[in-house]
Amino acid sequence: MKKNLHPMDDALLSPGIVNKEQLNKAKETQKTENISLQDAIVKLGYSTYPEIIQFLSTQYGLPVINLDETDILLDIARSLPIQIVDKYKILPISRDNNTITIAVSSPPSFELLDNLRFMLSADIKCVLATPESIRGAINKFVRPENVDTSLKELTSLGMPVTEVGIEDFGERRDKEKEIEDEGPIIQLVTLIINKAITFRASDIHVEPLHNRLRIRYRVDGVCQEAEVLPKRLQDAIISRFKILANMDISEKRRPQDGRINVKHGGKELDIRVSCLPSIYGESIVMRLLEKSAFMLDLRNLGFYENDYKRFSSIINKPNGILLITGPTGSGKTTTLYAVINALNKPSTKIITAEDPVEYTIPGVNQSEISEKIGFNFPIVLKTMLRQDPNIIMVGEIRDTETAGTAIAAALTGHLVLSTLHTNDAPSAITRLIDMGLKNFLIATSLQGVMAQRLVRAICPNCKEPVKYTPEQLIQMGYEAEALKDFSFYKGRGCKDCNKIGYYGRIGIYELLDIDESVREMIYRMASIEEIRKAATSSGMTSLRDDGLKKAIDGKTTLEEVFRVA
Repeated sequence: MKKNLHPMDDALLSPGIVNKEQLNKAKETQKTENISLQDAIVKLGYSTYPEIIQFLSTQYGLPVINLDETDILLDIARSLPIQIVDKYKILPISRDNNTITIAVSSPPSFELLDNLRFMLSADIKCVLATPESIRGAINKFVRPENVDTSLKELTSLGMPVTEVGIEDFGERRDKEKEIEDEGPIIQLVTLIINKAITFRASDIHVEPLHNRLRIRYRVDGVCQEAEVLPKRLQDAIISRFKILANMDISEKRRPQDGRINVKHGGKELDIRVSCLPSIYGESIVMRLLEKSAFMLDLRNLGFYENDYKRFSSIINKPNGILLITGPTGSGKTTTLYAVINALNKPSTKIITAEDPVEYTIPGVNQSEISEKIGFNFPIVLKTMLRQDPNIIMVGEIRDTETAGTAIAAALTGHLVLSTLHTNDAPSAITRLIDMGLKNFLIATSLQGVMAQRLVRAICPNCKEPVKYTPEQLIQMGYEAEALKDFSFYKGRGCKDCNKIGYYGRIGIYELLDIDESVREMIYRMASIEEIRKAATSSGMTSLRDDGLKKAIDGKTTLEEVFRVA
């Protein structure tokens, strides 16, 4: 900027803007009508917003931006309190590393700049925009006043129509007809679902807050705020979701579960709905699942060749147990489905016990757990063994009874696939022992354990090289000297990835093959560190090292590997 930032009264004294007399008159109008000086000058007809902005740009060396042609991210726009945005007529519009760009209609004071740096914990870059365009952007992105505003924002995306199906469930359906007939609410709810599908969201979060209703989408494993709706619409929107999910709208004190069927772009989706009472109203979370067969190939999981060969060898053994471990949301079920797809042949009988069945696979006998009627994992697993299967998939080993039955099945000639909640592969052995299982049974039946995580993949459309300083590498736990000769990449942010820089996810893996040396260590109750060391010498790659290799190959970023591993 060419000059210090200060009140622009004197700066506007210029031919083509205002003279001294006009400036004084504008100041009077500003006070009496409680509007900005620019608004007063334009209202009195002395100049126009574009003329004023262009003049200020020349005076202060600030670039001019057209907000109507600018992609503005919701989470950036809402990073400042509404009171600050309203008072100073400013709007955060983008972020590049540690610098946030803020649209202003007049050069801010040094004091305001310091306050913004403190509030946002970032450097500030200012660009000029007309007051009317800033007001419009604030109303659109920060403070939607009514349903029509939100509808306009959503429908402007030009998305295909989503058909939302409602099952007929009798008299209660007729009583709720009055709520359903609220046309704008129906359209808004449908468009929220529509937008989530278009943005590749796995979950929709409808969250009542103190003074608003927040809509967030989980895209590639990370929640992103999408809509902020007025509090007065909360009850109608939540009731609409509950009607679609076949829930009791009169029950607001107890949790409820339901499902919604939708058609989008020729595909059928099953949306699992969970409703939980909270202090500000009922919170709803919806999981989006495609109902058609989920044909994922093992090759697409992201294995390197060595791990792919070792994993293929394990799943093609005639009996034993394969465990997939990791926290919730790490892709364990997806990996199990890929294994089933690879093993699904007319000559092989596969039975699954799932909670719930997420994807249907032709030719596979899939059972859904129902705790309400006592149809739990141990009972289903025992029944499955009487169905003459070759391969059994148990959604999760949660207790000693299920684990014991799974081991018995493995020892009697079945291949058992299941998941376990542990942080890494060797820890699964300790977990099974803690459940009360005998170490010799574990050593005899266990064929392999694979820990996994999901990291976001770099958007291929805006991928670019990035250089890390030694300090940044050390902060993320890497050895700066060891990585100094490698190149890394990141996503700059574009329309394809919604300015995030990531598009889709890939897996990082730690595969423990239970060979004879590891089996012997389990027999003699060796420590996890001993088992890890032996497995590493036999070819096991840790989660962190597998992620680092994928970052070096330009598939993900170091930050992502550090975040999940």
